[in-house]
Amino acid sequence: MMDLIPKKEQKPIFSQIFFSIVSVALFLAVVAAFFVFQQLVANANEVLQVLEQRFAQDTRPVEEELSARLQADKKKTEILRTVLDERKSILAFFKMLEQTSHPNVVFREFAGDMSTRVFALDGVAQNFAVLEQQRLVWEKQKEFRAVLHDITLDKEGKSAFSVEFILKPEVLDSP
Repeated sequence: MMDLIPKKEQKPIFSQIFFSIVSVALFLAVVAAFFVFQQLVANANEVLQVLEQRFAQDTRPVEEELSARLQADKKKTEILRTVLDERKSILAFFKMLEQTSHPNVVFREFAGDMSTRVFALDGVAQNFAVLEQQRLVWEKQKEFRAVLHDITLDKEGKSAFSVEFILKPEVLDSP
């Protein structure tokens, strides 16, 4: 059917064309941004993998070195603990020796073994009378047994001697 009344031809409105062009451009910009961001994410993942591999490879020698140093420090700490425990135990012996020694008796050398509880000392007494007094004091002690040997007269006229102390176990265990 044909229209009898002629209609005016409608011209596209400027705003319709403008918004259509802007919409298409915006759509293309969003699509382009999507692909750009997708590429950036892929590149970032590759860089992250490379850095993780480098970190894993680079830290392995450092970790091994630190582990070796830690083991060495543990050994040193264990040795120090043993030495301090022995020192703590041997202090009781020296305290007892200090209390039982004559003022005119001087000890020059010391050797001992904590496991056997036997300690050897070389000393000098002012004279034989002082050494005999010292022997009598040691003889009365119940915590140890003292054995004198190698008693001689040194160049200065003093009595040189060696003594071996055999301690009872409770002496070294006491605080």
